[in-house]
Amino acid sequence: MASYKKDAIRGFSWSAIEKFASQFIAFVLGIIMARLLAPSDYGVIGMLGIFMAICATVSDSGFSSALIQKKDKTEDDYSTAYLFNIGISVFLYIIFFISAPWIANFYNTPILKPVARVVSLQLILNALFNVQVTKMSIDLKFKEMSIMSIVSQILTGIVGVILAYSGLGVWALVWQSIFSCVLRGLLTIWYTKWIPAFRFSKDSFNALFGFGSKILVSSLINTVYNNLYTLVIGKKFSPSEVGYFNRANTLSGFPSKIATSMITSVNYPILSKIQDDDERLLRTYKYMTTVPLFVLYPILIGLAVLAQPIVLLLLGEKWLPCVPLVQIMCVGAMFSPLTSINLNLLYVKGRTDLVLKLELMKKPIGFAIVLITMNFGITWLVIGRIAYEFIAFTFNCYYTGKILNYGWASQMKEILPIIIKSAMMGCVVYFVFKSLHGAWSQVLIGTLVGMIIYALIALITKDESFKEVINLIKESLFKKNIES
Repeated sequence: MASYKKDAIRGFSWSAIEKFASQFIAFVLGIIMARLLAPSDYGVIGMLGIFMAICATVSDSGFSSALIQKKDKTEDDYSTAYLFNIGISVFLYIIFFISAPWIANFYNTPILKPVARVVSLQLILNALFNVQVTKMSIDLKFKEMSIMSIVSQILTGIVGVILAYSGLGVWALVWQSIFSCVLRGLLTIWYTKWIPAFRFSKDSFNALFGFGSKILVSSLINTVYNNLYTLVIGKKFSPSEVGYFNRANTLSGFPSKIATSMITSVNYPILSKIQDDDERLLRTYKYMTTVPLFVLYPILIGLAVLAQPIVLLLLGEKWLPCVPLVQIMCVGAMFSPLTSINLNLLYVKGRTDLVLKLELMKKPIGFAIVLITMNFGITWLVIGRIAYEFIAFTFNCYYTGKILNYGWASQMKEILPIIIKSAMMGCVVYFVFKSLHGAWSQVLIGTLVGMIIYALIALITKDESFKEVINLIKESLFKKNIES
């Protein structure tokens, strides 16, 4: 396992640098924009989320995952995926362009018509560089991907702030997204220097689509569900309430999305290389799951406890209505990475049929929860979302247990101690928070106390994940050789 653990640590190190640095930069600059823009501006963009997400899913059609999982990749495979992505993206853009008036009428928001037609240009722009990004992931070029992402976030964020300060309103968000696509595309070309052969192979298409088609269907179901909340809120409530929901989702999902993206982006290409060795696969899988969760859970608990002063400091008083939503979403964010990680293992084993089967079983439950809770307000919608996250995690564990004998009980045995320790830390932070006055002191002192208490609990309980985190930091800093 030595070489793959070394790859994992290198991947985690660069991925962590990328995710934390780029997302932190985007987060800070996004906070500045949130102070310059109105909640309704974010609400308008949020209303298009479900349509853009569906189109992006169809555009890829699971080909990226198929390329990573495929053992004997050829130039024809890459070229076929490239041409298919561009062709389907152009077709989807035309559909989006024609449908823009209908989308505006559906939400009764006229500005959505021109906004939709410009924002959807991202479909074509992303398709021009999607295969190159996948190729970088296959080649484990995490360092290059990290640099590319950080540079892109800095420049894109600066452009967004300038546009927002100029008084462009929702158009600041629109043009920022377009600039981001163009910049990332240019940086991708610079780093990969890969030029497609412009050959379309029927055999390659059949092989890639055979794997990717099941991912496509399951991803579509998942995409519709994930964006259903914004669709329902956008139709039933005001653009401002959509803005509160999306901002709460962004804030609570910030650490969770970093962890999920970091884990899946690193472990999928690495685990795909050892997909036939179940014993090594399980050891590496456990290592690449529990360690990030050890770091993630206390952050989520701390964010939930300190949500009010954090929102007040970062966003201002006009965003305080999103505080309860942030706190509830932090709980659900504890299970969403586990859901993705378990599905990732099925991708590694090439069992996309099981992924599709799971989505067909889970999503009717999710849709039912939305239909029931939507009549009781946004708060109950979010509570229902938490319930579904736990249900989805439970379902996904079934096949993980079948394939690697690492099912729900085994995984809960690993993560429950982390949850308990994080909750203990959260209780201490809560009492400290209540005894302080002033948002700055509440956040700074609360965070410091939380870090100290969590480290002490980990030391007292001799937590193995804590030891691995320390070792990972040492290896990253001093570049020692990894021994199995």
